[in-house]
Amino acid sequence: MSNDLGGVKTDLSGAKNDISATRSDLEATKKRLDTTIGDLGVQSGLIAHTRDDLELLRHRGDRNYYEFTLAKGKHPTPVGTVSLQLKKVNAKKGNFTMDVIADDHIIEKKDRNVAEPLQFYTGRDRMLYEVVVFTANRKSVTGYLATPKSAPQPGVLRDQSSGL
Repeated sequence: MSNDLGGVKTDLSGAKNDISATRSDLEATKKRLDTTIGDLGVQSGLIAHTRDDLELLRHRGDRNYYEFTLAKGKHPTPVGTVSLQLKKVNAKKGNFTMDVIADDHIIEKKDRNVAEPLQFYTGRDRMLYEVVVFTANRKSVTGYLATPKSAPQPGVLRDQSSGL
């Protein structure tokens, strides 16, 4: 009987260890999921559908906003500190495909819908940028790029020797 009890205790302590490891894995996964949900929820609730809405967001002062109108073409257009290139537009369905060029990487955003936030991280500090298109015509789209206030400003060059 004592041998049976010893075996049960061993099984029980092994199960406790497994449960503890599973619990810590679950906590880590939960934190990553919370971060992902947080990233998607940061600006997704604050999407401008018109220029007037964009002005309201600008007045809030939470982020920097850069308006753009992109024509379908072979060359990227600089918007803020990134470049955008419109590949195709389907005005009837309200979707489009565009390339986002940031940090020497090309990110294809394929078959995206009007008013759908396109989020990506860029820069040394991995800041969340967001592109929103609010109108799609036959050969062009109009929208905005939202960047954090702490993000580098376009046209501001850093002096490499002084670290500014």
